[in-house]
Amino acid sequence: MTARLRGWLLPPAALCFAFGVLLGRIASSPWYGMVALLPAAGAVFLLQGKKRFCAVLTVFLALGCLRGYQAYHPSLPEPGSFLVSGIVSEEIQSRTSGQFRAALSNVTLDGTPLPGGNAYWSFYADELPQGLAPGMQAVFQGRIYHPSGPSNPDGYDFREELLRKGIRAGIYGMTDLTVSVPDRFSFAGWTAALRHALRVRLIAALGEETGEYASAMLLGTRSFLPREDRTAFSRLGVAHLLSVSGFHTGVLVALLSLLFRLLCLPRKVRLWLYAAALLLYSALCGWSQPVLRASLLVLLAEEGRLLNRPRLLTHLLCAAFLVLLFLSPVQLTGLSFLLSFSAVAGLALITPFLSALLSPARPSFRRLWQGLSAGLGAQAGILLPELYAFQELPLLGLLVNIPMIALGSGLIGLYWTVLLTLPFPRLSSLLCAAARLATSGLLSAVRFLGSLPGITLWTRASNWLTAAGVLGLTAGLCALFQWKRRSRMLLSCSGVLLIVLSLLPRPHLSSEYIQLSAGSADAALLWDQDRVIVIDTGYDDGVLSNYLHRRRLTPDAVILTHLHSDHVYGLKALMEDRIPIPLVYLPDGGTEAAVHPDVLALLEKLRAAGTVIRTLSAGDRLALPSGDIRVLWPEKGKTRPGQDANESSLVLRVSVKGAALLQTGDLDGRYEMYAAVPADILKAAHHGSVSSSSPAFLSTVQPVTVLLTCDSADRHLQFQDRLGDVPLFSTAVHGMLTVRFSDRGYTVETFLTPTEVSLPEPR
Repeated sequence: MTARLRGWLLPPAALCFAFGVLLGRIASSPWYGMVALLPAAGAVFLLQGKKRFCAVLTVFLALGCLRGYQAYHPSLPEPGSFLVSGIVSEEIQSRTSGQFRAALSNVTLDGTPLPGGNAYWSFYADELPQGLAPGMQAVFQGRIYHPSGPSNPDGYDFREELLRKGIRAGIYGMTDLTVSVPDRFSFAGWTAALRHALRVRLIAALGEETGEYASAMLLGTRSFLPREDRTAFSRLGVAHLLSVSGFHTGVLVALLSLLFRLLCLPRKVRLWLYAAALLLYSALCGWSQPVLRASLLVLLAEEGRLLNRPRLLTHLLCAAFLVLLFLSPVQLTGLSFLLSFSAVAGLALITPFLSALLSPARPSFRRLWQGLSAGLGAQAGILLPELYAFQELPLLGLLVNIPMIALGSGLIGLYWTVLLTLPFPRLSSLLCAAARLATSGLLSAVRFLGSLPGITLWTRASNWLTAAGVLGLTAGLCALFQWKRRSRMLLSCSGVLLIVLSLLPRPHLSSEYIQLSAGSADAALLWDQDRVIVIDTGYDDGVLSNYLHRRRLTPDAVILTHLHSDHVYGLKALMEDRIPIPLVYLPDGGTEAAVHPDVLALLEKLRAAGTVIRTLSAGDRLALPSGDIRVLWPEKGKTRPGQDANESSLVLRVSVKGAALLQTGDLDGRYEMYAAVPADILKAAHHGSVSSSSPAFLSTVQPVTVLLTCDSADRHLQFQDRLGDVPLFSTAVHGMLTVRFSDRGYTVETFLTPTEVSLPEPR
């Protein structure tokens, strides 16, 4: 292998290893990687030149496949109830529903160590149990379960998110909980206790708001910040200020470098001190991938300077990429990992070319242009993962990034100084006052700018065409290639054109009813050509809003079958994602039923925002491009104030291209016969409850197909017994259900089992 080939081995090796990890993710056996590895390893010793180079890349591909299979298909404990012992290894988070969540390390089940050692723990309680805190040992009776993957397209992958944290299993419950000091040392527990103590001290010194922001920007406790503020930072394109990343690590390294220079330490001693400090900081931040990436880059660069062997940033980045991906291959599908490396890749490949375009004579202008070039390079680097994850482009990002980074750097330095001077109250009080003032100014600016309309561009989710466009744009601006100016212009313009074309809305000519998998809640939409009608919105978990947002869909109307939280609270997520809600339909008398005051307050908030709210009752009809929606229940004026909202739940007969779907909401069995009409498809009432869907009702409807929304496979089996041979599709078993209508009938597609079942002609 020639010296030139060896010099450029790292970038293609990193790509091959990453591709191998993706193959291992979908592989059904580790033998695929092993079979490829053995002959490729032998070829490395037998071949020469370019053939040997290809053999080396094949080795990296096979190794990636093996490591990917191991990471994405770990051994799991048997589900069941156990006596659980574990050490709390992160901050305990609470939700308004009374749920508490945390991570446990050094876990044992009935005295036997849990494979992997870590677990995700959740339980419900009125308040946090006394003494339970990071670093403490908890012993209790709990139920082990296997975390599940997404049940909707592009949905949240709970399983892989936990794997990225080194967690394989989930634990639910806290029966007979006892809390005590750990009986043995746990590094994860020790760092969690230290992080918690530092957070508490920052809040005590700086106040609740400033202390939480200081903790988030120093230690990574971002989840405790207000959701509205996180949204404002994201809309401005400066969300990286709140997430501990390479930027925050760079500020820490700059402070350490200044200290080391003042102490006149030898370079070799500096390298070891950098390594120790960055190792501790990475542990304090929960082994955050951006921090690990930045730490590795710093150490590799310092090592190169120590050996008098300066290295290209591209090679350093690929080396860090390979090391981190080998240690934890499952990070490859994590957004934090992708954004972190993509941003630095943009700085390494694009920023040098942009910086060389202009050479202002005045140093201040030169520094300004270099800052803009760095911002443009980083933004170009994260363009693809940002469009895929958020479907939004922050239009003010470039304008506010430079001043925000300057302010953020000063603020992080100030926070570190406050933390170090806490033992000296007089000095610390002055610094705390300055930190509170600076934080207040930053938040005021972000909240004001983040509330401005039109500062983000909402797009469809990126796709392969977008990826091709980003590659073309990157190739055109890449400093490593010696293109002629005309070639650069052609590549860059072609890339931008492909990106724009890939993100434009596309016409929708088909007709579908989509029942989203929302646990024990209901969320569905009828997408008939250019019309989008939402029928119930589920919980406030983003299931519906994510589906609409990624496809850049705005509902023409939202129909709420009744006003229970599992059908209504998804409106919150729609509003937070700024998805327009022009019209909401309620059942006649729905607001007079026994509903929670928060639901009524939510409707008032919608009305104040300009949403039109109307009622529906039996006999009303809504037109569709391919049919109509007819309301069968409730009858106008027949509802009673204070009754259960289920009793007045809307029942809709949806007719599309000759097929009929009966949407029953949560209608109680006492009233279901008033809305019993023949239909091809029945969406079962009240998640398959025994109080609904009586034999008389099913006999009258005579469905050919039944859809069921539930969160339990047992409920699916129980309801199937009531149906006999009628096909049943449930969200618990099949995930999202899609009914596609055509002139020849309809088909049902399931998400979790990729099968398409053709059904008879509609009656």
